[in-house]
Amino acid sequence: MNKGKQNKKAINNKIGNKKKKHVKFKRVKKVQFKGEKKILIKKVKNDQTIKKTQKKRKFSTAYKKKEYEKKLQKQENEYVNLKNQLENEQFDDNIHCVFAMKNNVDCINPKSKEILQELNLQEAFKGVLLVNNKENMEKLFLVKPYICYGYLKKYNCYNLLEKKLYLKDNEEIKRCDSNKLIEKLFGNEGINSFPLFCENIFKCKNNADKIMKEYIIPFDFSFLKNSTTFDFLQFKNDLVGFMKDEINDVLEKII
Repeated sequence: MNKGKQNKKAINNKIGNKKKKHVKFKRVKKVQFKGEKKILIKKVKNDQTIKKTQKKRKFSTAYKKKEYEKKLQKQENEYVNLKNQLENEQFDDNIHCVFAMKNNVDCINPKSKEILQELNLQEAFKGVLLVNNKENMEKLFLVKPYICYGYLKKYNCYNLLEKKLYLKDNEEIKRCDSNKLIEKLFGNEGINSFPLFCENIFKCKNNADKIMKEYIIPFDFSFLKNSTTFDFLQFKNDLVGFMKDEINDVLEKII
């Protein structure tokens, strides 16, 4: 009897050990797969134009058509006023890393929409990094009713890149979680580690503006579309226009 019990225990132990090993293997495998997840970027043929031709908007009622035309006229007038103001606008000569995010104000003015497209800020609550050169600041100024933007502090810049950075690698979008990808993409420019990459972006060194526009995928804060979440965060200011240093208060709540 004792031998029979011992044999059963031995068999059970073996099965138990196998189960434990199997579970452990599955966990490791899952983590590796998650880390290697990639997103493919659709190719655009040479003969295809990136800009979409605007379809004629249809309205279910005459009232809706009238309201749309009224809204469009208001936005067009606003754009003209901003363009006139731009002639006397002066921008900071000191170099800053700018964070800009599209707010939830719907833009229907074609000229403003074109600038938002150039800045990669078409979608609500998507954010980008930019160098505060004259060209970028003028564009941001012209579309400020539809965005919020300001100067990043070092901590928030590094924190944003550490937690939200996705990079474009040829036809793929990859989560940046190691020095390997940084070295592959920017090693030729002497940027071979994540800390060096962060420093290069924050201090706007070398080709920082090019890296921001061509390699960094817009940061996703689309969870702010949920009105309950948005209200819960209790932002001190409306997310509209130039917020200078106050943009950091926003980032500290949403990163």
